[in-house]
Amino acid sequence: MIQKLGFSADERLLIINADDFGITKGTNEAIVHLFEKNSITSTSIMIPCSDSNEAMEISNQKGIKNIGIHLTLTSSMLDPLTPVFKKRKLYSLVTAEGYFHTDGTLLERNADEDEVRMEIESQIQRAMLKGIDPTHVDSHAGSIMGLFTGRDFLEITFDLCEKYRLPFNLPTRILEQSFFSAEQLKLFHKRISSAKDRKILLIDDIISLPYCSSPFMGYGEMKKQLAGMLKSLKPGITQLTLHPSKITDQLMGITDCFKEREIEYRLLHDVEIKDLIQKERIKLISWNDIRDLQRSI
Repeated sequence: MIQKLGFSADERLLIINADDFGITKGTNEAIVHLFEKNSITSTSIMIPCSDSNEAMEISNQKGIKNIGIHLTLTSSMLDPLTPVFKKRKLYSLVTAEGYFHTDGTLLERNADEDEVRMEIESQIQRAMLKGIDPTHVDSHAGSIMGLFTGRDFLEITFDLCEKYRLPFNLPTRILEQSFFSAEQLKLFHKRISSAKDRKILLIDDIISLPYCSSPFMGYGEMKKQLAGMLKSLKPGITQLTLHPSKITDQLMGITDCFKEREIEYRLLHDVEIKDLIQKERIKLISWNDIRDLQRSI
């Protein structure tokens, strides 16, 4: 794929993706500002979040096009979310109160596949109705990946990737990760082969900073780790996944990891990090490039 994008096989391409667009107003402000400063190349939006409509409205006003769908089927204890699909209650996906489960194990064990399909397609369609032409699809908190019980929903997601002609964020080098069990790796190998058979484009790798780590890492240590990851990039297409946000009362009310999000926001502005990307001759691309290639095949 890298050569079809106009690069040589040994070049290192990087997508800088800001996750969780729409989760809070401060997150929206941070991500829009990062786009304006050319500090990120992509974002993925959480459609069930209350501020996702604002995120899409601002994006339309400012001409931001690089927006994928962060498919969401779980909540957090501090931020309960409800399904986008409203035609009937999706009993297998929600608690008695109508919220997504906070436990991915419960989701995987109980979810009806038809209801999963209804909900994730509704999230894609909601974005499109708001004027967003999605660039790609990925998964919030691994909720469709089968990380907890081995029951995944990737083939359902691939059906929608085919329907809407979208790439999916499943890096092929996931097969090199030693922390997955043999059964998980077997499942990922099967799904990667399926995506390739369906002509759904995948990237090679993902990198990210430790999130909500204990003990807490300050700016300097996180910057050092990020620099090390960038220097160690392998040839191919890698996504750097970050969760940038401004610290607000709203953010502090829904996550205990607000300091990490603010540090990631600052790191993306850091001149030394930007200079390092240039010094390492890393080429920045977006999911738009991959989506457009997939649609041309």
